[in-house]
Amino acid sequence: MANKNSLAELSTEKLIKRRNLLKGVLTGFGIMWLLILGLAIYFYVTKSTAKLFMPLAILPMTLLPLLLQLKPLDTELKNREQQ
Repeated sequence: MANKNSLAELSTEKLIKRRNLLKGVLTGFGIMWLLILGLAIYFYVTKSTAKLFMPLAILPMTLLPLLLQLKPLDTELKNREQQ
């Protein structure tokens, strides 16, 4: 509940700036995940080790807190647009 109050206290410009920052970070991590996937497949074909797929399993879990922060930001911005 404290998080919703803190979002309500922020200005619309700060909320948009925070949302854009989170989207940029998520986009960067998504691109990095695709590169790691490509490298893991390449090294699996050439060296035949499945250990290289461990970062692929861990990276989405590290992005979960960012996704959980992004949803309340979008909700707050939509609520402000409706008022």
